[in-house]
Formats: sequence, C-alpha cells, structure tokens
Amino acid sequence: MFQIQRAYLNTQDGERIDYPVFTKEEADEGVTAIFLEGTANRGLDPDFGAGIDLTLTGLKSWMADYRYCEYWCRPAFGKALREVPEETQGLIYEKEDGSFGVLLPVVSESYKCVLAGNEEGGLTARLFSWYEGLCGVRALALLAAEGENPYSLLQQCAQAGLKLLGGGCRTREERRYPEIFEYLGWCSWDALEIRINEEDLLKKCAEFKRKEIPVKWAILDDMWAYVRNFYDKPYDGRPQMFTLMHSSPLTAFRADPVRFPQGLLHCIDRMKEYGLKIGMWYPTTGYWRGIEPGGEAYAALKDTLIHAADGAYVPDYRQDRAYLYYDACNRYLRQSGADFVKIDNQSMTRRFYKGLAPVGEAARSFHGAMEAAAGQHFDSCMINCMGMASEDMWNRSVSPIARCSDDFLPENRDWFVKHILQCSFNCLIQGQFYYCDWDMWWTDDGQAVKNSILRAVSGGPIYISDPLCRSRSEILRPLTFSDGRILRCDRPGMPARDCLTSDPTACGRIFKIQNTCGESGVIAAFNLDAGEQPVSGSISPSDIEGLQGERFAVYEHFSRSLQILNREERMPLRLKNADDFRLYAVVPLADGFAVIGRTDKYISPRSVKSVHQQTVTLFESGEYAYVKEEKLFFAQG
Repeated sequence: MFQIQRAYLNTQDGERIDYPVFTKEEADEGVTAIFLEGTANRGLDPDFGAGIDLTLTGLKSWMADYRYCEYWCRPAFGKALREVPEETQGLIYEKEDGSFGVLLPVVSESYKCVLAGNEEGGLTARLFSWYEGLCGVRALALLAAEGENPYSLLQQCAQAGLKLLGGGCRTREERRYPEIFEYLGWCSWDALEIRINEEDLLKKCAEFKRKEIPVKWAILDDMWAYVRNFYDKPYDGRPQMFTLMHSSPLTAFRADPVRFPQGLLHCIDRMKEYGLKIGMWYPTTGYWRGIEPGGEAYAALKDTLIHAADGAYVPDYRQDRAYLYYDACNRYLRQSGADFVKIDNQSMTRRFYKGLAPVGEAARSFHGAMEAAAGQHFDSCMINCMGMASEDMWNRSVSPIARCSDDFLPENRDWFVKHILQCSFNCLIQGQFYYCDWDMWWTDDGQAVKNSILRAVSGGPIYISDPLCRSRSEILRPLTFSDGRILRCDRPGMPARDCLTSDPTACGRIFKIQNTCGESGVIAAFNLDAGEQPVSGSISPSDIEGLQGERFAVYEHFSRSLQILNREERMPLRLKNADDFRLYAVVPLADGFAVIGRTDKYISPRSVKSVHQQTVTLFESGEYAYVKEEKLFFAQG
C-alpha cells in the first residue's frame, strides 16, 4: 500500500511549511480518501500550494494517464515512481504479487491535485489553485485503493470521490446516453475544414443517399460561422490553416454570409430533407482567438465577456454571466434547426481564468452554465471536446459524452498507434464519468478497417469525416444495421488486464481491448510493436471485465473460426505485423449451445434479438453463426 512520507504547504515567497494535517479515511469499502488541511500566515503558491510525498511498496510496474498538453491525456508506462510524468491525473500500478492499485487525484472546490515522480524516488501529489488569494488548504486530495480487480478499484475510487465532493458531477452509469448517437454519423471537419459551405454539405448528403450509406446525423464543424479574418487570407496546407484559425476571432455568431448565402436555417432544413439530424460545433471561446472587439457577436454578448490577460475577449467564468453567453449561442442554434451541439476548447481554465478564481470554482461555474444551456435547448444532447483536464472531468453535471483523443490524422500510419493507446487508456479514467468519443475517421484511409474495429469496440458514438466522393459503404456495413443503428458495446472499451501496465509498443506482446455487449463480450487484438516485429500473447474469456459464465464459444470474425474455452483457459495468439489483427466474439455456452450472431457484423452478438429454446430471432435477416454441441454452424435467419 502507499505510505505518506510528509505533507507541506508552499508559500508564494518560496517557504515550505511542514505542519499541515493530512487524514486518511475509509471513504467506501476498500477506498482510502486523503484530505489535506493547513494554514499559513501569507499567500500560498498558486502553482504549487501544497504537496504530499508518498511511496508505494511491492511495486512492479505502472501506467500513468497524464495531461501532455492543455487539452488531452495519454498513457505513460514505467517501473520506477520517479519517472511518473507531471500532470498525471490517474495512476494504475501492478504489484509483485499480481494485485493492483489505483491513485485517483481529485479536483475540489479550490484545489486541483495531480501526481508526478520526485527526486527521492517516490510520488508527489501537487495541489494548486491557480489563484493568489488563498492562505490555506482544506481539500480532498486523492483516492487510493488496492485489490485484485483494477477496473473495480477505479470505479470505487470515482464513486467515493464524487460522494465526498458533493455537487453535481455523476458517474457514467448515472448519465443518459442520447438516442441520436445510437446511429451512424458524419462530421464536416476533415472533409471540408474551414471551407465548410452549404453546397458541399448537400453534395455529401446526396452521396450518402446514392451509396445507401445510412448516416443519420451530421456535425457542422469548424468554422461555419462568420470570421472576418478568413477573408483575403489564402493558406497552403494544414499548418498555415491552423495558424490562420488560431489568430482569428469570431465576428458574428451566425452562418458565414458567403459560404451560407441563405443562412444557417436554410442549410439545416435542406440537409434534413435527407433524413439527417444536425449538430453544431462551436468552441467555448467564440473562436480560437476569442470574439472580435467591435464585431456583431461582441456587441450582442459584451456583458458576458471578460478581457483575458492575452488580450482575447472570452466568456466570463462566473455562472450567471456564462449562462447568458451559452444560452444565447444555443438558442440561436436551436432556432436554426440544430438538434445537438459539440462544444470544443473546454480545457481553457488555466489560460483564461487563472488568477480570477480558484481552479475548481472557475471550472464548476462555467461548466454549470454550459450544462444548463445545453440542457434547456438540447436536452443535454452534447459532445464535450478538448476537455480532458481533470477540472473539466470532475465538474460536468449531466452531459454524457466526451472526446478521449486528440484529432484524427488521415493517411498517417504512425498516428494509429498513438490513437489506439490514447483512446483505450484514457477510457480507464475518463470512462468512469463519461461515455467516450473515439473521434471521427475516414473509410478510405489506409487504416480504415482497423479504425472501424476500434469504433466497434469503443462503446461510444461512431462517425466518419470522409471528403466528398470518398465514402466506402462496405467499410461501414459491419458496424450498423440497414437503418444506421450501430451495434454498440455497453461501456467504454478498455485494455485487457494483462495489458494495463506495460507499454504495448515495446513489450513484445499483443495489445487487447475488451468490452461487453449484453451477456457476451468482445476482444480486439492488435500488434502495436514500434518496430513492427511479431508479437505473441493469448486470448481468454477472463480478459473481459464483467463477463459471466464458465464455458464459452470464442469466435474470430475474419477467419470464421471457433475455439471452446473455459473461463480461465487461454489460447495462444501470434500477430506478425501491424496489419495483422483479430476480433473475437466471446459468448457463454448453455448446454453446449450459443448464438454468435450475424457473421457480417463486428459486434455480432448485438444482432441477436432473442433466443428461445434454441430458436434464434435476429434484428435483421442475414447469415448468422451458432454453436451446438460445441461445434460451429452457419444458417440464414
């Protein structure tokens, strides 16, 4: 178990005070809550107001989910605690005896806690407020638990933290998954970028109809609104485009008059004629450089804005003023026919609100306003984006979905490995609070099949961003029914237990993502070796967290092969290179009988409507596989 070595305050003038009181309390069964309390006679350092140094005994290896940039997290792996990276927002460790432990830092009303390795070879829990007006600390710092099941430990720590903090944040199970995201979607970003326009949007809708691709919703992404700085500013390639974007403020919160000559309502109405529901993207800050002084948006919203230290005009963090801002944005979009929103650029508390209020207070205030406005106008049907900072994760009250990786990069083979690691490991932490969005992708990209498998096991929304004339229906068919409904897993996809604390790019072993779908489970296996060398490992029903049963039919989708395994039994697997992968459906056997489901669908058990006395009913007809007397059969249903 962890051992606390010392706790201390850091004053703004550089003095360390080693007398604060820390307490360890059993928050829930098996979960320890660590509180810190102490007072100085002068202000505390806003970037490191207090610390707890601790160490772990019996450590074998760890995975740190850390914030590597303002908006996103990714995993790091190691054996020595001193190597745990700065801004770690969740730590899973494996012990020499095979058990696991979890440390989950917390964001309280005034303080945020993160972990990092220290020079003494242990860990430091750093608490900071980003606010100069505090002379003391009285806060829940982190939750800790050890045991046999790392997934249960994470869940228990998150539940205990939310209970102790009070407030409005919820676990994922307490959030309502929107019906619209049970269907296939499309996003304009990678297809049209900032050149998005009504004409091309309608061409894309017509393409879906012509190719019989059952897309049921679309997001109008960056930047459909009026940004005056775009005019007469040519660019060549993405780097120049991003420079233009990030130097541009929003002129007016209405559709660009050139690209949408008849307005946003007209465009949305035309798109809805194709049977789509429409979501609208916008960033928290108006646009990437805020809101243009003297522009139409500024004139309408100036009483809800602050003048940030970097010169940008952005929404006020205070809930009453922030609500007026988000209410105005969402009301316009709703009146224009939108059905939901995607709100970007959420992890901006440090950039724009540092020094104005303690971190937890600022985040809770502006998220409360955002959630209230989205709830009023869109029944909380919202995707949160660029918001993996823990002050965001701990402070959203209702909205159910959050992005868990940075942007998809088309035609980039190296990107796929970074992406699969980001998504799956981030889900371990973020997935305790939200359903996770694994981002858009292309159906004609070189990694298209692997990307489609990832979305199939993700448990979240599935949406593409194909450019005009480039959508491939055959890539999408394994993911959906004919009406566009996706065959969705139950929860966020997460790494298998034997993959949790070792680097899949360097350990020589297969990497597995596991999930459940009703009483069955799925395992996707990949070779992520950095040198693209062969990797080995094994597949077992016990890889799937929460799967019940003692004997299972294990069906591999691409080879159409079957293995019968007991719960703890393992079958060996070798993957020769990065283009060698597997997808398994794992179905409990009852008296030697099991229904695998449609053989043309990745999440095949989801295609089964009912089984009654070995009579199979499917949601849609097609070839399906079943096991009888532990032998594989195929039939039409």
